[in-house]
Amino acid sequence: MVRTKITARIPPDLADSLRRIAVLKDRSISDVVEEAIIRSFADKSHAEHAALIVKLDQLSRRLGVIEKSQESLFELTAHAARFAMSVAPEIPDADRAMLNARGSSRFQNVVTAIVARLSSGKSVWKDHFVEAAPPPASMGVAAE
Repeated sequence: MVRTKITARIPPDLADSLRRIAVLKDRSISDVVEEAIIRSFADKSHAEHAALIVKLDQLSRRLGVIEKSQESLFELTAHAARFAMSVAPEIPDADRAMLNARGSSRFQNVVTAIVARLSSGKSVWKDHFVEAAPPPASMGVAAE
């Protein structure tokens, strides 16, 4: 195996310990240093891996909550639509074009109001539910 020479400055007592360990293990100082570096990198990668797994578990739980919330929203919307259609009176053919135009205009107004409210950072959800919810738990790792 090809090796690259690297010079490092270490305290004298650490150098003495390194020499003693090399003698005890019957290995070269380079071998002992290489083994220590490999072990150090391996320990760090295990810690990083564990931290990443914790973050992914937290994100997975949050996505599960979002998925359940979306399912509830879709169910509510479907029931509301079914109810509205079941109680809506039949529209005579003569009035259909006028009522469709009025309905289209009202729908456009609702969509415009929703877009404006969400664009301003407000929503019924945030106004009524987000403030009551406990703050999310910290991820445990500082942002870089």
